[in-house]
Amino acid sequence: MQKMSLHEAMYTQRAIRNFTSDQVSDQVVTTILDAAVRAPNGGNTQRWSFLVIRDREIKKRFGEWYLDAWTSLVADMNLQQTSAQPYWPSMLTQSMEDIPVLILACLDSPTPPHGPNSLTPGSSIYPAVQNIMLAARALGLGTVLTTLHTKFEDEIKALLGVPDTVSTAALIPLGYPAQGERFGGGRRKSSAEVTFHERWGQSASS
Repeated sequence: MQKMSLHEAMYTQRAIRNFTSDQVSDQVVTTILDAAVRAPNGGNTQRWSFLVIRDREIKKRFGEWYLDAWTSLVADMNLQQTSAQPYWPSMLTQSMEDIPVLILACLDSPTPPHGPNSLTPGSSIYPAVQNIMLAARALGLGTVLTTLHTKFEDEIKALLGVPDTVSTAALIPLGYPAQGERFGGGRRKSSAEVTFHERWGQSASS
């Protein structure tokens, strides 16, 4: 397999929402999760866990929950607008059970909670999620970071036996991109448009 540079993986990574039926081997999933646990995390406490889901009935249930949350989200959207493309129907809403693998990234929450606000715990799980997505890209697999499932957090925990102290931070569908899906080309503002220097709103030349 030809090696891919980290720079290439970052620049060509793109949300993939439709997948082939080609199976993803256990070895590949292990390689991807080995990358996940190399991520930075608060205090190196490594409070993450990853549930690998292949069972078709469980994936179907996730699809039903996702569709419910997605339907509520897009109810007032004009899905014909280009900007709304991420919310168009896909395998996530129509046939999640056919996606080869779902990875549920979880974070054990300390009691009392650490950090000054609700955003802080994400620093201990989302770097690992990004490592999953970059490692998958380097291996030619597609992923997308989804969180709509959290509308049904209690039901998910009951179904999968997830402890009450653990949050399901992200659901990551994983598979080989379907025909018509492609890596790269995602629309992004330039870094100059979103970067200030020394003070908010001040450009480098100010």
